[in-house]
This record gives sequence, structure tokens and C-alpha cells, in this order.
Amino acid sequence: MKTLLFVSFLLLIGGDVTALQAQDSLGAKARNPIVAEEFIGDKRQYFFLMGNATIAETSKIGLLSISSYAAGYDPHIAESEYQNTTLIYHPIYGGLGINSGTRFTSVEGMRNFVGLQYAYQDTTLSLLYLPGYSWTASPMLSNFAHVEYKQALSATWSLYSRVQLQYQYDLEHSTHFRSFVYSRVGLSISYFSFGLAHNYDSYSAAKTIKNNYGVFLQLAL
Repeated sequence: MKTLLFVSFLLLIGGDVTALQAQDSLGAKARNPIVAEEFIGDKRQYFFLMGNATIAETSKIGLLSISSYAAGYDPHIAESEYQNTTLIYHPIYGGLGINSGTRFTSVEGMRNFVGLQYAYQDTTLSLLYLPGYSWTASPMLSNFAHVEYKQALSATWSLYSRVQLQYQYDLEHSTHFRSFVYSRVGLSISYFSFGLAHNYDSYSAAKTIKNNYGVFLQLAL
């Protein structure tokens, strides 16, 4: 686990300088400031919402909010999940910056955290990486990555793919706390993307697994 965290940190700090200079993604207006997605799976429904905007046109300070909701098809509210991360960030160099904010989940409650942020974006690829540390309740390390790839197929259609990853490590108990891998593949036209989806969730030290397969529809503005 320590090796994984160390490698993640090296990737963040020691990445390709050319990539860092390709575009000041933190200081520039996001290509899709608002992304909303509905996923209908075989086990449960899932909704994802992400908003990213600078506080003012002349300011490099930005606000990022990432939320998700999941609920089974049975009426038991205990099976429902909610996660939200809201942070304020400021760029340091290129796509690298610092951030601070709060994370709220239906299991953990609210946690304050600080962290780093790396964002890269070009015409086909966008990457957001958020390593962080929270200290409310028990101390915890977290890594979150959002990678999206679009490849034009014609003047109107594009291939669409995305993967989201998260790993939370409980420092107090030296164990896995929460992780997931969410993958999407499909097509894009105008503001819409749609296709096949898979959510892989792992919970607690026991690593209880939930798999969810289905289809998604996304709106990006």
C-alpha cells in the first residue's frame, strides 16, 4: 500500500513537464464545466454530477464539486449511497495545484481534507487526479482519478470512453476503507454520450464487492 501511494505521488509530482505545459487546465475554463450522467444497471441506479468553474474570469481560483448517488431497486433506504466532494483549488504550475474542501458520504458523514490536484486536457484526452488527506474522525488517505477519452469518428460522432477510480486507505486501522472503478464506453454526439457501463465497488476492510452492469446517458455542457 505504501508503495502504491508513493508511486501515485511520484506520478503527480514528477510527471512529464511537456504535459504540464501543454495547457493550464486549472486556470482555464473547463471544456465541459457541467457533466450529468444517469446509469441504469442490473442491480441499482446511479447518478453522477460534476461541476467545475473558476470563481471569476480573471481569477485562477476555482470551485470543483463531484457528487454521486446510488440506490437499489428495493425500497430499503439503507442500500442507498450518497457521496459529495466540494473543494476550492488554486493552480501552482501548469495543471498542478493545491486544494482544500469537504467530503460527505452517507457512511462517513462529513470530512475536511486538503490535497493536491493535477488536471490535463487536450482535444481528445482529459485527466483529473486528486490525492488528498482527511483528518476528521479517523485519518485517511485518498486517491481519485477521472480519465476521459474522445476520438472523432466523423463530423458529428465520436467514440467515448471514461474511467473513474478511487482508493481510500484508513490510516488509523491500516486497512482498505473504500474503493471503486467505474468504466464507460460508447458514442458521443453534440452534448450527449451514451453506451455501456460498469460500476465496481469495494467496501471496508473485508472488501465487500458490488458489481453493477448496464447502460448510461450523459449530458455535458
